[in-house]
Amino acid sequence: MATAITDPPTATAKPAFTGEFTWVDPYTLVVDPFNHRHHHDDQEDTTEPDAELIASVEETGVQSPILLRPQPSDVSGNEVLGIIYGQRRHKAALIAADKAKTEGRPYFLIPALVRRDLTNADDEALALSVLENKQRTDPHIRDYIEAARQLSLMDAPPAAKERHARITGLTRDEMKAAETAAQLSPESLADALAADFDLLELADYQDVEQVPGARTRLRQAKREDRSTGNSTRGHWAQALSKLRQRKEEMAQRVALIADLVAADITMVDWRSTWRGTKLRPLEDLLDQHHKKITPTTHAECLGHAAAIDPTLPEVSWLCADWAKHGHALTKAAARDTPSQQAEEEKAKRREVIANNKAWRAARQVRQDFITGLCDTPGDAPDAVWQFILTTILGTLDTYSSYLSRHRTDLMAQFLKMSDPNEGQAWYSRVDAPFGSLLSRTGKTRRWRPLFAQVAAAYEHEAMSDRAWRDNIRLNTITWLAFLKDCGYVLSDLEADVLTNGLKQHKGSTPRPHQS
Repeated sequence: MATAITDPPTATAKPAFTGEFTWVDPYTLVVDPFNHRHHHDDQEDTTEPDAELIASVEETGVQSPILLRPQPSDVSGNEVLGIIYGQRRHKAALIAADKAKTEGRPYFLIPALVRRDLTNADDEALALSVLENKQRTDPHIRDYIEAARQLSLMDAPPAAKERHARITGLTRDEMKAAETAAQLSPESLADALAADFDLLELADYQDVEQVPGARTRLRQAKREDRSTGNSTRGHWAQALSKLRQRKEEMAQRVALIADLVAADITMVDWRSTWRGTKLRPLEDLLDQHHKKITPTTHAECLGHAAAIDPTLPEVSWLCADWAKHGHALTKAAARDTPSQQAEEEKAKRREVIANNKAWRAARQVRQDFITGLCDTPGDAPDAVWQFILTTILGTLDTYSSYLSRHRTDLMAQFLKMSDPNEGQAWYSRVDAPFGSLLSRTGKTRRWRPLFAQVAAAYEHEAMSDRAWRDNIRLNTITWLAFLKDCGYVLSDLEADVLTNGLKQHKGSTPRPHQS
């Protein structure tokens, strides 16, 4: 049977835009206000032509057309053209023209493409300026920041913003990051640029710039990522999470102070010890009936005061002059020196608080990494498949216990989707919560929901707030060791837990295990 032969579809060509070629006098041009290249006083001016370009223009004129568009003008019939891109060629042409006029000879006009369709289209003009200059002598990163800021402020529909991102060659994340970085103070921006932060890193820094030492810590993390070849910015992510936690604590401390001021509570400076002073914490005091004093029962005392712990966002309630106001010391507080047991208890409490904070800070970084793993293109590596199957087909109580809870929140988080059972009571949960996802999941991606479920089991059952403490479960170190092998950068505490856990389990090879 003969096979019908069809002609291939006829390709047609069309212009990418409409424009008018012309020759222009370099003295008549202005720089378009939406040309994104600007001179910064503390940086080399990259719009200045070099000697080689100037010599070439003096000899043969400008060879590559510059891009212009009409500018608003109050003079009727007097069209002014502005440079969207081509500042260096224009400046070289002016230098060559000045020299020619001094020597009494003619100077060259500049070849130009005039885009009248860009009249009043400021967003398109700005995006094209970024695109062109990105391929030439590197504009300063501040120019990208300013360009993204201007584009974000323009009234353009989402489709236009997507086009701007494509035109400029910046990703959507970079465009958004540039808008955020534009909010940095000039001093912070200068410091961050000196530390060689890119657009995404500048946006992260803007989020935590008010935290003391933020730039130094992030710069150190960036160096650690470079020295270890970590392309996922793992050290950066851990440092940023701690800084964000610190920022939140600072905000909580400010709120506590505001509440105390509003309540007209006397505030005193924090001390590591109150011994030898008139002030004492209420837990060290007894009332006239030799009963413990609470902030509520002490509120009417004229010595009622408070101090804010500098390391924790919490209030310490005190009496400003306990002896004067008729209080007595507890037996423990009455000792001239604190007992070793009391000091050890205080140190232990502070260690627990600090490690709880560090564990929670690492959790967000770890779960972001897991989400990234679940978004890996193609099929899973063999090591991931083996981990999935060993867990699912084994008798691991971590996995079976998690399944009995019928939770879907962490799985949904790792798969970047809304939780199908959010707000649902246990008896009204969706029977097939991920049915829609599975129906559109290709063969090479079917490992993702399985791995998300396994990851959710480990995160929920083996990585609780107490998982870092003395008796470390083998399943905890199994999970940390697996993630480390996958490229996850452990936080300092996670690394200690893995090391100590292996010692506790006598060097057992981490693997899915029945606890």
